[in-house]
Amino acid sequence: MSTTTTGRGRTADTLSQREREEELLARCETLVAEALRAGADEAEAFATHAQKSAATFEKGDLKLAHVDEGSTIGLRVFRQNRLGFAATNQFDAAALAAAARNAVALASASPADPANRLPDARPIVELPSLVHPGIARLGIDEAVDLGHTLLTRAQKFDTRISVDGANASTSRVSQAIHTSRGVRAVESDAMVSLSISGMALEGADVGGFHYGSDAIRDPVLLESALARLADDFARTSVGNLAAQRAPTSYQGLVLFSPDAVLDLFVAPVLAASSAIAVQRGRSALGKRLGERIGAPGLSIHDRPGDAELAGAASFDREGQPARLFALVEDGWLRGWMYNGYAAAVENRASTGHARGGARGAPGLGAHAVCVAGGTGGSREDLLAALGRGLLVQRFSGSVDPASGDFSGVAKSSRWVEGGRETGPVRETLLSGNAYQLLARIVALGNASERVDGSARSPWALVDGLTVTAG
Repeated sequence: MSTTTTGRGRTADTLSQREREEELLARCETLVAEALRAGADEAEAFATHAQKSAATFEKGDLKLAHVDEGSTIGLRVFRQNRLGFAATNQFDAAALAAAARNAVALASASPADPANRLPDARPIVELPSLVHPGIARLGIDEAVDLGHTLLTRAQKFDTRISVDGANASTSRVSQAIHTSRGVRAVESDAMVSLSISGMALEGADVGGFHYGSDAIRDPVLLESALARLADDFARTSVGNLAAQRAPTSYQGLVLFSPDAVLDLFVAPVLAASSAIAVQRGRSALGKRLGERIGAPGLSIHDRPGDAELAGAASFDREGQPARLFALVEDGWLRGWMYNGYAAAVENRASTGHARGGARGAPGLGAHAVCVAGGTGGSREDLLAALGRGLLVQRFSGSVDPASGDFSGVAKSSRWVEGGRETGPVRETLLSGNAYQLLARIVALGNASERVDGSARSPWALVDGLTVTAG
């Protein structure tokens, strides 16, 4: 392991970023060559090197501080359209040769599939560097400091705050891919991740559990992001105290936070927009491409070029270009997401949606989902439009992606009268059908907010929900 220990107890890589990237690429090239020599028809090597420093606080005290560093390389091979996969964290020649033999042996014992083939190389437009030196140099001491600051700021917001857990981590990751079909790419990333969870307590009153998280690449934004996360968590937690039963059950308008919009309405659309789900008859939207599925103004894109979101990347798990992709535009369903396998089934190009790491074969999914803002105005404007009813900040329940039916509990919810929040309500049941309700979005807030550092969404006012007072 090429590491040294620096001042303040930080573990630092003795290789520069560029040297690390070149090393990963070289190992990938070696492994692909070994696989071809072992009898593979096609081979893909995907390698990662990760450095992570993390601090975990529980019940107000530092519970764990640790530093991890390691490399993994995964090999996917095809032999007569049969898939084999092997991975190792050893980069010496003997280990790579053994991984190649294992992958080819597994391929020989696997069923054949004509879609088992690698995608061709395609031009990649590189993003500006995702590694800011101010983030990349952070280590374990800074992770401890950030976690402690997050914890204490939330506690100082209100003495009734009880923090179950606070976490801060710094990470620097490089990943590289090389294939026998000419794919060759490498990219590095550096990020700070923060999370906090807990509740507010006042005598015998225990407020509803709440949590929040964020991910930041720009050191200029780090202090304000931490403060906002701590304050929003504390404010919502205190607001959950003295919750009452909702005044009434009803069917009608509900106002959803950006977090709840993503969980309840966007997640099913993403599942149904998988080309593999469509091909296997498991998508509720499989026959609706080109049709209107949502209200006018509803637009959902995958934006891997958004450097403020955790999933930003120049290429996907298969080395295919990751580009702006329209899932829904102005309510119209525009496209399916394809990885290499799904694309091969239809003899078309991948949309750059292979996901995963070095320890397994690629999956399929979006990188950085963004729901566009609408014309509904501010949160206060949407409250006025709701008039009387439920505001939902989090949803906890199940959504069946095959049918869209859901049932679950509104968490950190508020009752609204006369367009104003009157107080928290106890966990209230919500039910409906996510796909049907897409067309019943009455208004979208004009600001699309970052959610957990990984997605963007506005507030949404939706009609037709079944609300059952608890």
